[in-house]
Amino acid sequence: MQGIETVPEMQLSAQEISQLVTELEEYHAIYSPLFQRREQREWSSLYLQGLLLEIPRKSIEPMVLALRGANGADVRAMQQFIGEGRWEDERILKQHWIEVDKSLGEADGVLTLDGSDFAKQGQESVGVQRQYCGELGKRANCQAGVFLGYASGKGYTLLDRRLYLPKDWVEAAEFAERRQKCGVPEDITFKTKQELSWEMIQSQAKAKALRYQWLTCDEAFGRDTRLLDRRW
Repeated sequence: MQGIETVPEMQLSAQEISQLVTELEEYHAIYSPLFQRREQREWSSLYLQGLLLEIPRKSIEPMVLALRGANGADVRAMQQFIGEGRWEDERILKQHWIEVDKSLGEADGVLTLDGSDFAKQGQESVGVQRQYCGELGKRANCQAGVFLGYASGKGYTLLDRRLYLPKDWVEAAEFAERRQKCGVPEDITFKTKQELSWEMIQSQAKAKALRYQWLTCDEAFGRDTRLLDRRW
């Protein structure tokens, strides 16, 4: 029986690692001006480094502890940056699309639309509710999202994302306290996954930052004739 091929182990020299650090700094410099405050630029750089660490959990506390040591103030500062920090999300996303077009863009590129669900324990995370979870293939406590990707002959990447909030989360009175704790905007309205997907497609069409010709999706979106009949 033939074994399953795995990703080959990376054997990097000190010089190669140093070059990677330089490339990471150059990459962050593209987005750094889009953060208004110096502190935001610094924390965004640290967060990016944390996402690339080889640690079991990529949540804020383990990342900060690995990069800065046991400093509770740094952990709280990073949590505040991610949870409460304000920046122009649309500008950062559009810059990302421009960079994607530079490195992966082709005239016959493909937008890929799909949903993804994440099993969650407890009731603290925004949007968590007992609903169908694709990760588990059954109804379970989970978060659900809709994602737009891009693929070409040069590679593939993620473009955009939307968190799906079940109708009860948006409208039911018993969820009011949880909405407030999670920072859900008071003027938010319920949107289906198909409506969220259309928002992302419209954003791409409006931005005109990325070349593509096709859109692919699975049955959950492909059977929605209203979505398929929209003009973009």
